[in-house]
Amino acid sequence: MRPAPTRPAAALRTREGFQSGAPAFDAIQHAFTAYLQAEQRGGRLPADADPATIALALVGTTHHLLMTREPGRGEGTKETMSRLLAVLLRG
Repeated sequence: MRPAPTRPAAALRTREGFQSGAPAFDAIQHAFTAYLQAEQRGGRLPADADPATIALALVGTTHHLLMTREPGRGEGTKETMSRLLAVLLRG
């Protein structure tokens, strides 16, 4: 199994990716927000949900899981994200 990257190395690769044109975290968050707003307009997300806050939580959690979890160990990412969404949507 490949060792997890160190924080400085991961941060450097992330910065290099952003400099080469990869979308930054704020762009990803804005895309999530727009998607959630569309779901809200379509009635698939509760009217009182806060798409911007949900998007921030999803992007932050996804980043955390990708940087700290090894595939196949512990609770799965899908299960963690499902629990997070359940909490966020309960308000």
